Amino acid sequence: MTETLYQAAIAAFDAANSEDTNTEIHEGRSYPKELLYAQRMTDMQQRFAPKASEAVKLAVRAQHIQRWKIPRGDYAMDKPGYMLWRTGLYKF
Repeated sequence: MTETLYQAAIAAFDAANSEDTNTEIHEGRSYPKELLYAQRMTDMQQRFAPKASEAVKLAVRAQHIQRWKIPRGDYAMDKPGYMLWRTGLYKF
């Protein structure tokens, strides 16, 4: 993958996660929660595996893409509810 395609993919993931209305404060600034999570995961990936493939880097960045659209709180807070939620995420 070219650097341009890689950067375009990252930008697309970030644009999708920027739609999150849930926010988190980091260093005095408010961020969409899933965008901040994706950025933090990328930082951790770079610390632990700086030579990772682009596929791994993209997977790390996108692992929670638009996760807020299927809230965990919409499911029972027990193991069957968790499993239903996870199954729903697979289909997303």
